Amino acid sequence: MEKIRFFITPFSVFFIILAIAAALSSIDYSWSNWKPASCMPDNCFCEIIHPGAIAQPANAWSSFGFVLVGLLVIRQSGEDVRRRGTNLMTSQRAYPVVFGTALIIIGLGSAFYHASLTFAGQFFDVMGMYLAAVFILLYNFSRVSALSARRFVLIYVLLNLILAFILLEWPALRRYIFAALVLFSLWPEYRVRTQKQLKINGFFLHAAWWTLVAAFIIWVLDLTKILCNPNSWLQGHALWHLLGTIAAGFLYLYYRSELIPHGRSLFK
Repeated sequence: MEKIRFFITPFSVFFIILAIAAALSSIDYSWSNWKPASCMPDNCFCEIIHPGAIAQPANAWSSFGFVLVGLLVIRQSGEDVRRRGTNLMTSQRAYPVVFGTALIIIGLGSAFYHASLTFAGQFFDVMGMYLAAVFILLYNFSRVSALSARRFVLIYVLLNLILAFILLEWPALRRYIFAALVLFSLWPEYRVRTQKQLKINGFFLHAAWWTLVAAFIIWVLDLTKILCNPNSWLQGHALWHLLGTIAAGFLYLYYRSELIPHGRSLFK
């Protein structure tokens, strides 16, 4: 019964969000007066562009997987802090709440982007990815340095404000910046593994990594239209969303499984 109660709140909120999205999608609306995304008119992945409120249904609806995982992460954070977890992700609620919120924004931003194919949608879609990538980068630094939760949040906000400005001014750089953030986050992870007696479930990290690799391959095949059926309900970019959701869940489980050796500080 306790497990059922755990899922009631996140799933209730998730289905309310889906219901609101479904209601909005039924409105006869045109995005023609909005500034179009930089991929327009014929480079917005494989799925055909439909008229009306949702331009790419498969790509839009598949984005909501991130929202569900984000809600579950935030829900779990309350339980972990109440039980006095042994690492940053389970002992201080700021970290999982920031990560869960980033995943929710990824999902909503991506859904908005694929529904509208507007520059505004593109901005929120990319900013969601930045929010998650910056979290991973700073969280890994937090595991090897004396970076408090307050400083973490402050630096996190400042970095993302800078990235938001760059995204507005030079949107063509968005994919290169995202790739750089992911690559830079690997260095503190390496430091963690070499400087600490790490007790953590490495399976989750490997699962996250290879799931993301598979997702990226599918993303490339869809973007280049090498593997493409524009009218199919099953789209490569939608699979990218779903696999990205799974990878994010694995990464959270990896961080959550870390055990701090006896006598050592959470911040050292």
